[in-house]
Amino acid sequence: MKKYLLLSITTALLLIGCSHNLPIYEDDRNFDTTIINGTEYALQKLSYNGQTYISEPEQFMNPDDYDRFKLGRQIGKTQDSMQIYEVKNDKKRIAMCGFMFPATFYKLSESEK
Repeated sequence: MKKYLLLSITTALLLIGCSHNLPIYEDDRNFDTTIINGTEYALQKLSYNGQTYISEPEQFMNPDDYDRFKLGRQIGKTQDSMQIYEVKNDKKRIAMCGFMFPATFYKLSESEK
């Protein structure tokens, strides 16, 4: 019994400790809009350490095109605890997701490449 209690406490402490050291990305929702095929889409941006990533509304029109992207390790979070992940097969993209929230992809701003 003591072994299971110790294992549970150790696991909880590891999870809590790991999440506090992640950088906080600034989330600016609806900072701009774009029109694609006559439909207006709100753009969001994530910023951290001088880099800005812009959301990609194309992922909602052609979700199959984004199936090729694989999430890597968690690299940060937002103030409201959304998780930020690297994209393994595209160094110019990151993804934001959370509990009951599917991955939303962001691309490095053209002005910062």
